[in-house]
Amino acid sequence: MFNNETKQKISNLTINNDYKGIKAEIEKVIKNNVCKCAKCKGACNYSASKKALKFIDSVINNNIKIEFEVFTIGNSKLPFLSYSALPGVTCPGAGSCLKWCYSFKAWRYASPFYRQLQNTILENIAFDIIEKELNKILNESRFKNRRIDFRLYVDGDFKNLSTMKNWFSLLKRYSRLSAYGYSKSLNIFKDYLKQGYEVPSNYVLNASQGGKFDSMFDSFKKYPFYRSTFSAYNFGKKVKATELTKEQRTEIRSHFPGAFICPGLCGSCTSIGHACGNNTVFNNVPIVIPAH
Repeated sequence: MFNNETKQKISNLTINNDYKGIKAEIEKVIKNNVCKCAKCKGACNYSASKKALKFIDSVINNNIKIEFEVFTIGNSKLPFLSYSALPGVTCPGAGSCLKWCYSFKAWRYASPFYRQLQNTILENIAFDIIEKELNKILNESRFKNRRIDFRLYVDGDFKNLSTMKNWFSLLKRYSRLSAYGYSKSLNIFKDYLKQGYEVPSNYVLNASQGGKFDSMFDSFKKYPFYRSTFSAYNFGKKVKATELTKEQRTEIRSHFPGAFICPGLCGSCTSIGHACGNNTVFNNVPIVIPAH
């Protein structure tokens, strides 16, 4: 079996960079998930785990070779360049959200989990590889000479000050990126600013509600990178943003006056681009989505 309990165990091993421990767990997955399909394309537990094992071996042997895409390039729901790391273990500001976090849904499939695992390890010990992969993408003909919307952390968050420094240093070097993110790691933002560093002008922060540091929201309003809050409204059941009724919208607005209600499709949420990355029109405007 390759259930979420096993995946959480593997995730926890990244905290102390226990790569031999990770290897042992992946080997168990391979042993218990022998591939029987005739034309496997790498999506099953067995094939994805074999690739993950090759990556972990390269880490242990100090000759790192990636086996999964570091960045993903768009889909109908999120038509932007995006990046993910492991949820939970990289989220020091997470609170009650861990009980319903949508990021764990991706763990239904082996490859997204292993991509998150790979990226988390790269953040720990080989951030230069992340930049090399980004540079390859930006040099593709479809991306040359234009600004690119970039969601930093679809899954995961800034886990420590070192990771934040690396990412913001990178964004300053790649001004063509129009980056945005949702973060509960406000304690790390505070430490970063306290040390005299500046958040790059091409990054927009949506302060994600429901974490340990919600009380810090107001202290960030003075900073130009801070857009506003992003909140999930709980109807007591799962509700898709694309299927909200008039009554449900009214209920949300009664709790969040003046808020913009996320329609669930990032690329077409407004006629002027996506709201979460727009720190001009949507500055100081709370954005709310139903918990899903």
